[in-house]
Order: sequence, then structure tokens, then C-alpha cells
Amino acid sequence: MGPVRMLLPLLRVTARVTPPGVGGALLGAALLHCAAPGWVLLREPSFARRSVWAEEAVAVYRPMADRAHSAQRHRDALSRALVVHARVLVLSERLAEASTAAAAAAAVPGARLSPALTACVVQTRAQVLVHGGRAEEALTSARECVELYRGMAPPRPRDRRLGTLAGALHTQALAFAALGRTAEAVAVYQECAALLRAMSVRELARHMRLRPRVLVELTGGLRALGRYEDALALGPEAREEVYGVGARFYPGFVLPLRVRHLTDLAYCHRATGAFAAARTSADEAVAEARELTDQPERLAEALRCRAVMLTEQEAHDDELSILTELADLYTRLAADRPEAFAGLLADVLDDLAHCHTRSGDRLMAVADTEGAVAASRRAPHPEDQLARLLANLSARQQDADDVRSAVSNAREAVALTRPFVESDRETYRALIARRLRVLARALGRTGDHMAAVACYEEAESFLRDPPGDPGTDADLALTVSGLSVALTRAALAGLGAGRPEEAVAALRSLLALTRRSDAADVHARCVITFARARAERPDDIDIVRAWEQAVGQPYPTFVYRRTDTRGRGANPAAR
Repeated sequence: MGPVRMLLPLLRVTARVTPPGVGGALLGAALLHCAAPGWVLLREPSFARRSVWAEEAVAVYRPMADRAHSAQRHRDALSRALVVHARVLVLSERLAEASTAAAAAAAVPGARLSPALTACVVQTRAQVLVHGGRAEEALTSARECVELYRGMAPPRPRDRRLGTLAGALHTQALAFAALGRTAEAVAVYQECAALLRAMSVRELARHMRLRPRVLVELTGGLRALGRYEDALALGPEAREEVYGVGARFYPGFVLPLRVRHLTDLAYCHRATGAFAAARTSADEAVAEARELTDQPERLAEALRCRAVMLTEQEAHDDELSILTELADLYTRLAADRPEAFAGLLADVLDDLAHCHTRSGDRLMAVADTEGAVAASRRAPHPEDQLARLLANLSARQQDADDVRSAVSNAREAVALTRPFVESDRETYRALIARRLRVLARALGRTGDHMAAVACYEEAESFLRDPPGDPGTDADLALTVSGLSVALTRAALAGLGAGRPEEAVAALRSLLALTRRSDAADVHARCVITFARARAERPDDIDIVRAWEQAVGQPYPTFVYRRTDTRGRGANPAAR
């Protein structure tokens, strides 16, 4: 390309002093040659320079194509120049301009696009759509592009510079991944990787940016599918790409891929139990990411990975340090792009709060969780995350004795969770039961024991309907245990306040609970509560008489007839 580029000033002069069909055509061809270089093992010029050359070529060809009775070759050349310009704009991430140029290429009156140029236009449209968040439309265009490449004869060398089947498959895989169809994305990535492996050195020279990206994204897809061994098996090949020739030619492009690959490897090593290798990969990722001063989000990803590894190894002081740095970084990122980073900031602050809770700094834990809630409110569609954080905030406020705020936040957490239960009860019933328990504990701390009882009973109803789900057994055990505590407190509080009817209602509910639960602690609490209510009643309240008047049966006393082989008391008999 060097000699052609050096001739550009002379060709510009020639184009001004000769007929357009001669000098202009020569200049346009030279400009497109520079904008879409095709030789081997030479560093390509920057996308900015290539875009300038392509735009100049469009400006050269347009007046020739717009003239009355213009030659067919001029219209075809204008269309080709627009395709090249669109392609370079996509590589420069100027997506709106690329879309306009691609549409203009297809709309040149009378132009004949070759199959290769048509496929490039379709691929450009797919890339613009997938990066613009319109993945369904992008997938349709990507499939069309793949079929065009599969059905065409081998393109001419100059057309291969603009696109290949491997590039089209990569775009299709990106669309599948954006739609969450990870298994299909991985299958396409594997086909693309196989194509790249089969290429000659000359062909690979045109894919020095694509090959490392495909291998890194394939590793990430395998990790997302839980195929950790397959991802690790691909690791050496991907590592060779992100540390190889491509890294020397395109360091600004390959270094972020290297960071992503190292974080994926760290998570895969962790999942397979190789914790030392996981820690090493995470440390390498952080060191590499610190070199990307213009991409702080990559450093954030690496720090997040390292924090996970430190948690696994119980290196709590190092974890706190990393999370503090990560929170500061996400705070800066979220200030400019809350839609992308506010939710991530919220999760990190919640993790920081957990660290402070573990160290006993309850006030700092509450402060960090309040920051997490505030950050989550700035994120798009935060309901699920916000409900979780509000429940965590309520629990930490209870630990810090701020029970009134705890009640308010727990109520909001429950309210935000209810729509999820209404849309999918089976998936979310255990979750709303947990959040109702948080609210119940907060209400109990304020002395509103009957309201706490109501929350526990609603949680129990969610967990028992539909019955027979072993996945809810642990939640159900916690719920009935909490309910028995709340009923005990409600009964004794009713007696202490001189309201025997409330005490009797709580005792009746406690007795009924023993008939639907075989938990030993529930039965023991029932026995103790009835005995305490009878023994500790105020002088002016006869709980036995109040019970008999309300229930019409004698006040219960309890004996255990047997103890089962698991050491639990059998259902007590009341008499």
C-alpha cells in the first residue's frame, strides 16, 4: 500500500486536470485500495485514515455516477466505494453512519452489486443492528449473510478484503449471544473457529483481529454453559492468540480480549476446584487491565473477578481492599453511564456491606447498603435487584437497631416482589417467603407481634401451596420456627397488656401449628408457652377461664407419648 499511498497527491492533481472518467477513476481506485488493504503481515492504517480515504473515494465517484448517461462502471464504482466506507465505519464503531452508507450503496440507481458486495452490505446491516440492541433483526440479517457466502463462488481477491464467511458467522454468533441463546452461539463460534483453523497464513493475515476475538468469545460461551473443562481445553489456543502476533499489531484491540480471557479462565479454574490457578489468572487479569487506562470497565471486570477469588480463599482484608477500589471505580463509571454501571455499583456496595457485617461494623454495613439501594434506583428496570437490596438493608438495619427504617424497607421489598410471584408463583414463592420473614422479624422488633404473625403465616402459605416440593423444605422449617416464636411473643404480650382474647388467639394458632409441623423446636415452644401463660398470668387475668370461654374446651396440658428414631418429639397429645 505504501507506493499507492505516496502516489495519492499526484493522482489528486491528475484528477483535477484530466477528464473525470480518467483521472477520477484512477484516484478513486487508489483511494479504495488504501481504504481496504489486502496484503499480508503489514500493519493496517488506522480506521480513521481508512475512513477518510473511503469518504474521499465516494466524493470522487459520486459526480461521475450522477452525470446523465454515466457509464455503468462509474455507478458500480460508487456503490463499491459506499460499501467500503460502510465497512470501515463499522470497524470504527460509527454505527449510524455505517448504516446510512450501506443503505446508500444498495440504493445507487442502476448499480450492480456483486454477490460479495451484497453480502458485505447485509453483514454491515446485521452488525449495526446487533450493536444497536436489535438482536432479533440482526439475527435475520446475519443468517441471510451466511447463506449468501455459502452460496456464492469464491470471491475475487479484492472482495475478500470486505468480508468472508468467517466474519458472517461471527456476526451471527454475536446475535445469538445477545438474545441469550448461548448454546446456539457456541455452535456457530465453533464452526467459525474451525474455518479459521483451516485457513492459510495468507488468509489468516486478513483475520488477525477476528481469530482472537472468536476464540475468547467461544471460551466465554463455554463457561456460560457450564462446560468448564471444554473452556479450559481451548485456553492454550486462545492464549496464543491474545499474546501472539495479533497483540503486537493491534495491542489496543487485543489487550481487552486478553483481560476477558484471563477472567473467564479464572472462573473456570474456580469451578473445577483449581483455586491456585484461579487466583493466578485473576491476578494476571488485573495487572493487564491496569494497562487499559482508556477502558476502566475492563479493570472493573478484572477486579470483580479477583474479589470473587479472594472470597473463596477467605482473604477478607484483601477482599475489602479490592471491593473498595471497585466501588470507587464503578461510582465514577456510573456517574456518566448509570444505565450500564449503576446496577453493578449497587452489587459491589452490597458486597462491601457484607464484608463490614462480617467484621462487626454494623453502621458501615448499613451505610454501604443504603448506597447500594440508591444506586439500584438509578439503574434501568431495577425491581428484582432493588427488592433484594432493600431486604438486605432491612436485615442490616435490624442488626443496627434501626427497626422502624427496617420495617419500611422490608415492606417495599415485599411489595416489589409480589408482581414476580403473580407472574410466576412456582419460581418466586420461596423468594417472597424469605422477604416476608425479613419483614416479620422487623415487625417483631417493634413489638407488633400480630403483624409479624400475619407475615409468617403468609410466607407459610406460599411455601405449602403447591405441596410436596422438597426444594422448599429448608425455607418452610425456618418459617414455621419463626412463626412459633412470633406466636409465643404475641401470646405473652397479650397477657402482659391485659388483652386475654389476643393471648388466646395466639395460643390457638400455636397449637394448630403443632398439628401441621413435626419440628421439635415448634413443639417444645408450644409446650413451654402454654405452661408460661398459665404460670405467669397476671392476678386479674385467668388464662384458663379465657381459653375455655373462647374455645369451649379445657385448657390443654401436654404429654409426649413417644419419641421417634430421629430424636424428634412426636406430635404432642393435648388433653
